Amino acid sequence: MKQLMIIKHITNFAIAMALSQTLSAETNYFEAGKETLADLIEIESTESAGLATKASEYASEKLRSVGFAEDDLQIAGPTATTLGLAATLRGAGSGPPVIVMAHLDVVPAVTESWDTNPYQMVEKDGFLYGRGTSDNKGGAAALITTFVRLKTEGFVPDNDIIMLLTGDEETEMDSIEYFKDNLEQVKRAAFAFNTDAGYVSGTMDTPRSFQVQTAEKIYLTLKLEATNPGGHSSVPRKENAIYDLMHALARLEKHEFPISLNETSRKNLEFTANEYSETLMETINLLLSGNSDLGNIDLIEQDPELNAQLRTTCVATQLSGGHAENALPVNVSATVNCRVLPHEDPDEILATIEKIAGDKVTVSVSYPAIKSPPSMLTKQVENLIQTAVDKTFQNIPVVPMMETGATDAIYLRSAGIPVYGTSGIMEDPTGGRAHGLNERVGVDAFAASLEFWYQLMKQL
Repeated sequence: MKQLMIIKHITNFAIAMALSQTLSAETNYFEAGKETLADLIEIESTESAGLATKASEYASEKLRSVGFAEDDLQIAGPTATTLGLAATLRGAGSGPPVIVMAHLDVVPAVTESWDTNPYQMVEKDGFLYGRGTSDNKGGAAALITTFVRLKTEGFVPDNDIIMLLTGDEETEMDSIEYFKDNLEQVKRAAFAFNTDAGYVSGTMDTPRSFQVQTAEKIYLTLKLEATNPGGHSSVPRKENAIYDLMHALARLEKHEFPISLNETSRKNLEFTANEYSETLMETINLLLSGNSDLGNIDLIEQDPELNAQLRTTCVATQLSGGHAENALPVNVSATVNCRVLPHEDPDEILATIEKIAGDKVTVSVSYPAIKSPPSMLTKQVENLIQTAVDKTFQNIPVVPMMETGATDAIYLRSAGIPVYGTSGIMEDPTGGRAHGLNERVGVDAFAASLEFWYQLMKQL
């Protein structure tokens, strides 16, 4: 009866058949996956609560209980609170390993604003609610469950599969940097699959495409600062640090970096052009034909997400300044966060911001850019993904896409290891809720992701 109750959620025939075979086995890996996800959500892995060390210990014990050797489970990291887990499923050969990855830390939740307790998984109306369900404990649970299943089945890959569960993706990303710098197996990896990027577009009834993240924008944070000798507020002067900074930010607000396509964004636009309004379709077709002059079209007003896909963006995110209500400000500053297209030079973006800021405002780098070259979708990798997609979803195409956000993948890409974002999660019909209120993932979407990762790793 439990099997039929779960499968009735799955309207996609291919998924239903796959899950039917899974659930008829001795171990119900769908329920096991949900249990793992629920356990991870209850471990509050925010920065204030100690990040992901406890979650890494939990995952290690889960794998140890099914036969993973101590030598294959390494809890490590740069600090006591940023410990991640590197788990190895040993292969028969000595060739380059493949990495599968997720992060265990989460952003804080405004608990009183949620409809449910964010740190307790709640299932209702066909969704699993909880902080991290979509970003990225759902992905971590899928990897852990798949490793448990493969080990239990006695599966031996051709070469090692390394699971990296990192501890601070939402903050400093020191955990993935540690793994990249200190684990020889990571340095040798042929490529990596990342649960923290990519998605399935459409609905579970009618999936449209499997979006693989092959590129992501470069993260760069700047500090704009204006200083002044200050003075008594009863005697205003022309020189005022707040006004100097305000004028610089006003110029920044009006500035638009040029539109620029790379191979990934071009391929994605070719596939998705007909999903936009008629006006935007015409604009996209102009861009694809090589015309980047949009005339009077305000792209950020019409479609902020499309705008972010097409150009580098820099936006003010924090303000600080003034020391007393009756004194002229001595120091004021603004944080400006830039997301740079991966094929553009961050130094040139910095130079542009310095020019915009003018002589009265200084610009310094708060978080330096780490270059993240796109990972071209090779035929070998595309075939691996497509085969797993075909066994999990209806006949849908694999389409490369670029993320406007940043993930742990930047540290591997910067080291020359290609990374492919393959979360296998169907997009939420109401829009993404990661980092926001009432984060959730569909029950059937989570089930499908478990099957996708199983099918993908079986090929390795």
